[in-house]
Order: sequence, then structure tokens, then C-alpha cells
Amino acid sequence: MRPRPLPKSLSVRSFDVHSADRAGVHRERLRRSDLVRPTRSIRWHRHRPPTGIDRIRAFRPVLGSGQFVSHLSAAVLWGLPLPREHPGDDPVHVTSIRPAAQMRRQGVVGHRTTDDRAAVLTRWGMPTSAPAAAWVESGSLLGLDDLVVLGDAVLSSRACATTTDALAAALAARGRCPGARKLRAALGLVRKGSGSPQETRARLGILRAGIAEPELQVEIHDEHGRFVGRADFAYRRERIIIEYEGDHHRTDSAQWQSDLRRYRAFERLGWAVLRWSRSDLTTHRTAALEELAGLLRRRT
Repeated sequence: MRPRPLPKSLSVRSFDVHSADRAGVHRERLRRSDLVRPTRSIRWHRHRPPTGIDRIRAFRPVLGSGQFVSHLSAAVLWGLPLPREHPGDDPVHVTSIRPAAQMRRQGVVGHRTTDDRAAVLTRWGMPTSAPAAAWVESGSLLGLDDLVVLGDAVLSSRACATTTDALAAALAARGRCPGARKLRAALGLVRKGSGSPQETRARLGILRAGIAEPELQVEIHDEHGRFVGRADFAYRRERIIIEYEGDHHRTDSAQWQSDLRRYRAFERLGWAVLRWSRSDLTTHRTAALEELAGLLRRRT
């Protein structure tokens, strides 16, 4: 038998059993196979499971006093990039401030902290670790390069409004925390201005090849001082630009045409333009870095 339709207020989102009670839905209806029970007292639709921010927000009703979303889940709420193997929304990380008990339930990884170590803001209607605190909390879960990617994104995000000094202060406030050594190494590598995780990885590849670090997000102007475009990476003295091109540069016709006009303008002004794609950071990394090193030598 087809399950009875839910009230409109519950049919398009996740909900808790108390919301169902208030809507007049019998508890027996909540046991039907069209609904999933991701954790005690929460339901969502089997064919419309929430992801990302919506999945984390589904856990709002189960947060108690002194509990907040943290670690990788906080990064998701702040719109920060995470590696595919650590999505941050499944399971959801929740930290409890002592003396509150550590959350122990299906779909949640519970943590505990003290009040002096908690840095909590509100994001998407949920108590959430501040961006710098979320970066430090992620030190025990992510590798070095992923922490640099995350740190670059924190510094470059308007929503996060965070500085390198704030990252350093958050790390110092945690003292001897899990992953502290990786975090200290990452702190020395994070930079403001990275436009994507792949741009961060490109910059790390340049540094590890022993090549001078380029400037990020450099504005290029013509001989009359008019703005021509912004370069992902640039060496001003040598007049070399590196542009990282994700798939959208290829698949979006308007973006592709705009890129071509911008590159021609750069070249007319005497800039050499290197265009890197994902394969230049993986399969053809050595060749791409050798080309850059050779171009720098010739233009020095």
C-alpha cells in the first residue's frame, strides 16, 4: 500500500518527529519505507536525501545546549572545499562544551572541548565553529595539502572574513592539539587570493619544484593604466602569467571567448601566458614545471 502523503510542510525537507507530531502525523507513518531515519528522531525522504549544508542543517533539532557543528562539518557550512574522501556532511561533526555530554548517536561524530577553546558563530541558523577554529579542528582529519587548500579558502572567502593572524591565533589557542605539527606547516604555506583548490595545488607544486613563488590574483593594466584583467598567478619582473583553467573555461562558451580576448590583451602588453589544466598538475606536472622554470630563466 502506498504511504499516505505527508503534510506539505514536511514533504519537501527533512524533519524531526516533534515537527511531525505538531503537524498531526501519526508515529506509525514515520516507520514507512519511504522515509529514512539517519539518526534518532530525524527523518528525510528516501528519494530526496539532503546533501551538504541541508544534510547538516537536518541535525539542528538534536543539538542541545552547549553543542555546535564543528570540524569538517563546520567547513561545509562556511562553503569551504574539502577532499572527496572527507565530505564533511556524513557523518556530521558535533562538539559539546564541557560539562555537556559528548554526543553519541548514529550519523554523528562527537567531540568535547572547554569553553575557553570554543569559538562559535551562527551560520545557516546553526551554532558553528568560526572559520579559523574549524581549520584548526580539521588538523586531525586532513593531510597537509588539504589543510593548505582549506586555509587558502578561509583567507579568500568573504563570508569567512579571516586573516592569517586569526589562523595563527586559533592554532595558538588550541595548544597541543591533534595535528598541530601539520597545522603549523600548513600555516606557513597558506596564502590569500587562491581562486580554487587546484590553484592552491598548482602553487604548492611550483614551490616544491624549487621555483620562486608567484603573486596571486594580480591585476594587469595597460600603458594608460586601464584595467585589462586579473591573472591567477604572475611574475611581475619577468612578465609571466599562469592561468589555471578548470573545465568551465572549456565548456562555457562565453568564458572561453572572454579568456581568449584577455590572453591576447596580456600578450600585446608583453606578458607570456602559460595556460595550465588539471593534467598539468598530475600527468604532465614535470613538463609544465620545467617549461615555467625555463621561461623564468630566459626572462630574468
